[in-house]
Amino acid sequence: MKKIIITAVLSIISATSIVAQDALKPTEGKTGWLWEIKGNGIAQTCYLFGTCHGGGHSFSHEDVLGFSGVDEALKNVKTVYFETDLTVSMRLAAKEMSIAQYLGCDRDTTKEDMMPESVTYESLFDSVAQYQEVHQFLSQKMGAAAYWKKTPYYWFNHLSGYNLAKGYYGIQAVEGVLATEAVKRGIEIGQLESTEQHQKWLARPKTQRQRPNIELKFQATMLYMGIHNNDDKVPEAIREIAEGYLKNDTCVIHDVLERQAKDATIGKAAFPLAAMNNAWCPVIEQNIAKGPCMVAVGARHLLGNDGLIAMLRRKGYSVEPIR
Repeated sequence: MKKIIITAVLSIISATSIVAQDALKPTEGKTGWLWEIKGNGIAQTCYLFGTCHGGGHSFSHEDVLGFSGVDEALKNVKTVYFETDLTVSMRLAAKEMSIAQYLGCDRDTTKEDMMPESVTYESLFDSVAQYQEVHQFLSQKMGAAAYWKKTPYYWFNHLSGYNLAKGYYGIQAVEGVLATEAVKRGIEIGQLESTEQHQKWLARPKTQRQRPNIELKFQATMLYMGIHNNDDKVPEAIREIAEGYLKNDTCVIHDVLERQAKDATIGKAAFPLAAMNNAWCPVIEQNIAKGPCMVAVGARHLLGNDGLIAMLRRKGYSVEPIR
């Protein structure tokens, strides 16, 4: 029974930050990540661009600027708006902050997250080697010097965040390429929401994190398995999504996300796609009314009935792909 639970939970972790939604479907069969926004009295040229955060794949300047219309679009805009403040991820890449700090582990704590004072991490593992592997990961790679104050289950639930954050170490996401190019061209960089709000979207609700009925020794086993099976490895799904993204193939990305949703057998992890898009849409409307701009967000935010393309169209805008 324990083996089944661990296997199923690990399948959720491997999905990192790309959890599928029921409503996610290819957008009218049209390919392309750059879309032009018109209508509702907008006089200036505005664009919506779907990005790929990386997750292990490093995108080049040629990859991103090679998409149809992107280079020309950057010549027409004065501002590029990203999901959140990119300077935070830049600080992470420069190792000016730890992954634990990036994930908010220093402030995201409840009473149930704390380890009993009478129990040590060393006592929870079957061998010194297992403990050392966990110790090195949490203290050095995660950057949590006092990791032992919190339960193994607490850190287990931050593994997906680690897999996403570690991408900033030598991995160039599409946003990074766009930001570098924008700075080079003198284009302003903006954001749709604060870093704090963005991290709240990505954090698993405390009601889902807390499993006080799982004994500590089993929590330690889950943590060890999660670290041992996922650390420094690029999940196959990430590779497939990166390849599909570069081919402008929404169908491939849709199929991978649907498959991941079916594989997540322990409850369906609800990524708040619709909620994020609902929060962003009014901000996007304000920004495109100000002047020529590009709104660059993760490609999955564009797709489906709850996607930004559909939302903006329902509000009366014309959103059409740049071929």
